[in-house]
Amino acid sequence: MLNDHALHHCTFALLNMNNHLDLVKISSRKKTNPSSSHLLKIRHETVVNTMHVISENRGRRLRPDADAAVGVSTKSAKTTSKSAKASSSSCQAKLDTCQAVAAAPKWLFVQIADMCTLYRNEDGEYHIESSKFHKKTEWFTDRPFHLEATQPTSEWFKNFEELFDDEDGMPNAALTIVHDDTSKDVVVSVFAEGYIKDKEGGGGDEGLTYGYKLDQSTSQESVMSLEALMDGEDSVTLDHCSMFIDVVGGVSKGAVWHSSDQIPDR
Repeated sequence: MLNDHALHHCTFALLNMNNHLDLVKISSRKKTNPSSSHLLKIRHETVVNTMHVISENRGRRLRPDADAAVGVSTKSAKTTSKSAKASSSSCQAKLDTCQAVAAAPKWLFVQIADMCTLYRNEDGEYHIESSKFHKKTEWFTDRPFHLEATQPTSEWFKNFEELFDDEDGMPNAALTIVHDDTSKDVVVSVFAEGYIKDKEGGGGDEGLTYGYKLDQSTSQESVMSLEALMDGEDSVTLDHCSMFIDVVGGVSKGAVWHSSDQIPDR
C-alpha cells in the first residue's frame, strides 16, 4: 500500500497528465482522424478512474478501522475498570482502619506519690522520683467512653517504653505539687523516660524507687518551668505529687497488661 507521501506524488502526476490530455483532446478536435480521438477518450477516462481509486485509497488510510477502534476502546474500558476497583478496595481498607482506630477507647492515667524528690543532675536533666508511689495506677477513658481500670504501678513502669511506642512520642503529664499542706503549683512536662531503681537491701516492690526523666517543651516551660518550681535549688523534696498522664490509644492487652485486672474492651 502506498504511503501518504507517495500518494501525493502520484495524484500530482496524474493531475498533470489529465491536464495534458485535455490539451491534446482540444488540439485533436481540429483533426479528422477518428481513431486518435477515440484513443484520447479512453486514456482520459482511465486517468479519471485511476484518480478516483487513489482518492478512495487515501481516504481509507485516513479513517481508522472501526473494529480496531472498538477493540482499543474495550481494552481501555477494562483497564480503567480494574484500576477503579483497585482504588476502591484501597480506599475501603483505609476507611476500615480509620473507623477501627476511632472506635477504640483512648486511655489516660493517674498516679499519686508521697515524698517526691525533684532534682536536676550534672547534665542539667530534670527528674522526679519517689519510693512511695501508690501501688495502683488508675486508667480511665477519654470521651465518649466511660471506662476505668487499674494496673500495678510496678508493671506500669516496666512496660512504660512499650506502652508509648506508637510513633506519637512520649506522653505529656501535668504534675500537681503539695508541700506543707499547701497546693503549690501545677507544672506540665513530657515524661521522656520511665524507670525503676532498686534500693540496696530492699526486697520486692517495697524496695523500689520509681522515677521519670522530665523534658519540657518551650511552650510548657513558658507557662511554668521546672527551674522556677525548684526556686533555684538543685533538689527539692515535696510532701505529695500527682501525675495526670497523656492519652494513649489502641492498647494491646497482651503487650502491656499482665495483672489479674483486665482492661475492658467497651
